[in-house]
Amino acid sequence: MSVWSKYPFVRMLIPFALGIWCWVCLPSFRLPLSTLVGIALGLFAVASLTAFVLKTYRLNWIFGAVIYIYLFLVGYALTCVQEAENQKDYFKNYQSGVHYYVARIHDCPMERTNTIRTVLELEYQFGDSLASRYVSGKVMAYFPKSDSAFALRYGDLIAFPAPIREVTPPLNPGEFDYRDYLMRKGITGQVYLKDDDWIGLQVHNANPLFSFSYRFRDILLNSLQHSGLNNHEFGVAAAILLGYDDHLADEMRKSYVAAGSMHILCVSGMHVGIIYLFASFLLGFLNRKKWQKMLKNLLLLALIWFYALIAGLSPSILRSSLMISFVIIGEMIHRKGFAVNSIAVSAFILLCVNPNNLFEMGFLLSYSAVIGIVVLQKPIHSLLYVRNKLLDKAWSITSVALAAQVATIPFTLFYFNQFTTYFWLSNLFMTPISFIVVISGMVLLLVSWIPFVNVTVGYLVWGAIYVMNAVVSWVEQLPFSIVKGLYVSEFEFGMSLLAFALLLLCVKLRKRRLLIAMLSALLLLMVSVTLRIYQFENQSGMIVFSLRNHVAVDFVSGGDHVLLADSALMTDEPTVDYSLKGAWTKRGLSFYPQTIGFEDDYSNDYLRKKSNLVSFHGKLLALWDDDCRGDDSLSYRLPVDYLLVMGMQKPDVQSILNGFDAQMLLIDGSVPRYLAEKWVIQACEKGLPNYYIGDGAFECGFE
Repeated sequence: MSVWSKYPFVRMLIPFALGIWCWVCLPSFRLPLSTLVGIALGLFAVASLTAFVLKTYRLNWIFGAVIYIYLFLVGYALTCVQEAENQKDYFKNYQSGVHYYVARIHDCPMERTNTIRTVLELEYQFGDSLASRYVSGKVMAYFPKSDSAFALRYGDLIAFPAPIREVTPPLNPGEFDYRDYLMRKGITGQVYLKDDDWIGLQVHNANPLFSFSYRFRDILLNSLQHSGLNNHEFGVAAAILLGYDDHLADEMRKSYVAAGSMHILCVSGMHVGIIYLFASFLLGFLNRKKWQKMLKNLLLLALIWFYALIAGLSPSILRSSLMISFVIIGEMIHRKGFAVNSIAVSAFILLCVNPNNLFEMGFLLSYSAVIGIVVLQKPIHSLLYVRNKLLDKAWSITSVALAAQVATIPFTLFYFNQFTTYFWLSNLFMTPISFIVVISGMVLLLVSWIPFVNVTVGYLVWGAIYVMNAVVSWVEQLPFSIVKGLYVSEFEFGMSLLAFALLLLCVKLRKRRLLIAMLSALLLLMVSVTLRIYQFENQSGMIVFSLRNHVAVDFVSGGDHVLLADSALMTDEPTVDYSLKGAWTKRGLSFYPQTIGFEDDYSNDYLRKKSNLVSFHGKLLALWDDDCRGDDSLSYRLPVDYLLVMGMQKPDVQSILNGFDAQMLLIDGSVPRYLAEKWVIQACEKGLPNYYIGDGAFECGFE
């Protein structure tokens, strides 16, 4: 019997997921549903002919191939059907004549630095001359902090005026694609609503299960606060126990990321696994008879889903609960040895419910880590024999961390461009401490209503979290605790995934040919990295970044670059992280360039700046401000390749033409759009090529 017969859902999951990927990532080759139906009918005829007419054993592979293609088409069609834009009542199909929308608060409003953010699910639209009409779609809503905004709850209905704005695409190279991120969640618009822009309808239309879950979670959060937890300890406890990270400080979040322990702050498979192991230990007396074991597993399933309920039924906890539920069900039906197949079942179901889960980082990291632990932990642990029981336990914990890290490396490098060096060290301490935190935290939630007892248990939880935070801070301070700027191309990402898949197969099947295939994939990966490094060493060009409140021009030569920027930019760390570092990572550049101001003069091997002129690799850039004015009396105009207009400059293209023979006018993103439009009109009238940086960064010189 083939080894693959043990893993039917693994075999089903691969073509199904491939169909989802093809719909999302290959938009140029999308097929209409009518064509898919025709293909399906043709395949059905082929399968029927093979199975019921020819009845030849040699042709059985045709029937199997048809099933795989069917699964591919199902994934492809399901993604098409569930896409928001393909819904018949999609709100963007009926925007003419609309004056108001009625929408439901789709999730719990979350407090941010300056706003209250939530997702609105549109239900109706209406106007003075327009009858109310049902519409579908989700939009991201932002409210200024006020009493009315803080009073919003999940399920409340509100009315607000149109229009709904498009989500801005990434404006700079390598910048995080927030629009695509929202689209994968079905959110295709955004709106900012001041207090006078919306009214509450005093109607509550909520899913009772989620409504109960959110209310119960709020009660438990309040109990944690009254049990002696505060500041950083409360924020960490709320994140670990209930999956609520609104109170988690940014500096603490960064510390956990640098220590490679961010997974501890997210309610995930580890937390559910701890609860499962502890409860299984407490229910150990039910292992004597068959009916007792069945009762034990049913109680474990009920406990896991009750925990998911009090943790807010977030996607991560639902994913983890479903995953471990199928593992328990596998034990109940005596399929304990095939954990990988049970994991594949849960992944298949989640992708059927929402195909876009395939592109959710939480989904990818959770399943890759679990598969890595299931398949690789024992082989890694067996590489080193340790006689001492305590040291062997430490090595066992480390092997779990290594297995999970090996499995998630392709995703962390490709999506986050960073690697945590001391993940093995932090997990050596954090795993046992987190076990104490989760168990004591659960006890605290159970006794939170009992005076004095809750405070006593609260001190235990506080102490464990304090130690955990101290370990994280210590690991973060170690040299090179986190390596950033590690760019991975799409081809390299694909090769790394292929190498990981072949590694799993090599471990499970123990075939030498698979090892050779894995090494070949790694060789292609290394060749691609080498060629890319060579390109980085020979690159040169200029990037004018699209920033609203700052001006930044980057001059790149090989692996070196000089940033021309206003003095306030380099102190604006969030803007630098979000808008600039993606481009630097993509081109293999340092995060700490030589920075010069617009008033400075500067010179090096490839760049010279004098006053308002910048010479760079044979190109000349002029900076236009109040001190840079043309004169009608001059008989000679300075030839420049680019002229950059910045800030609140009033449109005056004629003055530019008086003093400069410019090949292109660049209007910076710091210029307000209403002024930029006037600059563009004047430039077009004068026949001067122009580009508005507010619509996207300007790159030149790069091949």
